[in-house]
Amino acid sequence: MIRGKTSIGHRTAWAAWFIFSNGLFALLVGLRYLPWMSIPDGETAAYVSVLYPGQFALLAWLGGLPLFILAMLLPARRALSALAVFYASIGIALLAIDTVAYSLYRFHLSGFVLELALGGGTEIFAFSWQLWATAIGIFAGILVIETIIATLLWRRRPRARWLGAGFALMLGLQLGAHGWHAWADANYDSRITAITRHIPLYYAATAKRFMNEHGLVDPQRVRDNQSAQALANVSQGSQLNYPTQPLQCSDPARKLNVLMIVIDGARWDMLDPRWMPNIYEFAQSNLVFERHYSNGNATKPGIFTLFYSLPASYWDAFTAAKKPPVTIRRMQELGYQTKVLGSATLVSPAFDQNVFSSIPDLRLETPGQRTWDRDTRITDDWLAFTDSERNREQPFFGFLFYDTPHNHEVPEDYPVKFQPFWETVNKLELGPDFNPELMKNNYKSTLHLVDNQVGRVLEDLREKALLDSTIVMITGDHGQEFNEYGMNYWGHGSNFGQYQLRVPMVVHWPGKTPERIGYRTENFDIAPTLMKGALGCSATPAEYYATGNGLFTPRERNWSIAHSYMDYALLTRDLKVVTHASGNVDVINAELETLQDYQLKPSVTLQVLEELSRFYQ
Repeated sequence: MIRGKTSIGHRTAWAAWFIFSNGLFALLVGLRYLPWMSIPDGETAAYVSVLYPGQFALLAWLGGLPLFILAMLLPARRALSALAVFYASIGIALLAIDTVAYSLYRFHLSGFVLELALGGGTEIFAFSWQLWATAIGIFAGILVIETIIATLLWRRRPRARWLGAGFALMLGLQLGAHGWHAWADANYDSRITAITRHIPLYYAATAKRFMNEHGLVDPQRVRDNQSAQALANVSQGSQLNYPTQPLQCSDPARKLNVLMIVIDGARWDMLDPRWMPNIYEFAQSNLVFERHYSNGNATKPGIFTLFYSLPASYWDAFTAAKKPPVTIRRMQELGYQTKVLGSATLVSPAFDQNVFSSIPDLRLETPGQRTWDRDTRITDDWLAFTDSERNREQPFFGFLFYDTPHNHEVPEDYPVKFQPFWETVNKLELGPDFNPELMKNNYKSTLHLVDNQVGRVLEDLREKALLDSTIVMITGDHGQEFNEYGMNYWGHGSNFGQYQLRVPMVVHWPGKTPERIGYRTENFDIAPTLMKGALGCSATPAEYYATGNGLFTPRERNWSIAHSYMDYALLTRDLKVVTHASGNVDVINAELETLQDYQLKPSVTLQVLEELSRFYQ
């Protein structure tokens, strides 16, 4: 019988063991994720065996902390047991529901998914009475199991002093799993890193940049190591359905060169003769997409969506599989020579493991102490490529990624500093009352510096008569904000307003008439544009490999998706459904003001859920 009052020590010890027991219960339910994992060998199995108990015990404790606090406050056993059983049953039921959702869609439950489902109403999820009966029966079974666990632990449980060992084991397993993953990530071992996305609320540690800086790993040597590449092939294609159907392509009548120039943090309204004179002049005689949006407010999702034209939620799967975008694969099939030059590292974020994973002899780091040194270096290296390294019998694909605007600083002796200029950049000074023109003028100065380098590239193309045979795209990976909304947002990566997402898109396309295009375009349209217009795949529907439909056709959807490093959002004309890393969901308007009354169309909800899952197997 469960009755009477007990001491705080007894109650908290009982609660602690009850939580640990639910960690084991959760682990057993979580075994339903195993069929979706690729476990090719004993080492991967060992990693999973370390990860599983540590992660599910941690989840149990994160969810069980309110129960532990309740045990200190509530003296009555019966009431404590009843509340604990019901509370834990809800947690286990949610985990069970997540396993079902994952088996259907390959993503875990989140506030975003729940918001979509609730916003869509019964038109999205309509349940028969048989399904309701089954669900109720399963929940009743969970209640019975929880009641048995609670009763047994009151009657007999391990001694309280063993709790320390339990916590030590949980901590050791967590450290072991995260350390193992960090080492595997730095060594391109996708057998291990491919497991990450299958486990709910598991944010695996990475330390590639730290290991590189301290000489623990040589990324160039590891990448070139054939055995490391063999590890990548273990899961190649095993988690992805990309493209969803075979491509229908033929040799294009003319193989145009492709050059993509990306400027870190360049936003659309900086395309101005005062700050970017060379690119502005180039734009006057070419195509300008005036309402182009990146699908990421940070570099990682911005570059990923630029090449894949897919939501950045697919990052982990593509990285684990070392699966390059169809555009690069197609160019390689057509014999394109490649030259990828990044001022910023290509290791962190790991573009070397997804976007550029199929490119041999990829330079991961560009020499240079400061960003402007590296920006100058990649320009010099590009000019050397077009001058002497380029095979004139082959088309080429080039990628130049300029980084100086990222830190809002230029050399002390740089002749163009827009005034008033912030001589000593200290971002700790930023706040609601800080003069945004100081930081913005620094930003404009950095863009002016990069514009000079881009100008060298464009002039070289003119001198070598390459513009007649080269597609040139000039854009930004994301925008920059200077407190325009008055909400103390600075820089990027913090919201999904236009200042952090809207970027320039200037396109030179041989044979196309210069034009300023006013309808909305986005990174999701880039892959279809190249595949259809330049790479001989016009017979392949864009939906086989991309979310968008192409730059030269007004978009067919009235919604979009954008990501940050941790947050993501559904974007419609009237609202943004933003999910934060904490799981909280905000529904806001274009001015980032919270909305109380809103309605999501069921058709939009279904389309979004499908788009987030259809490229998984």
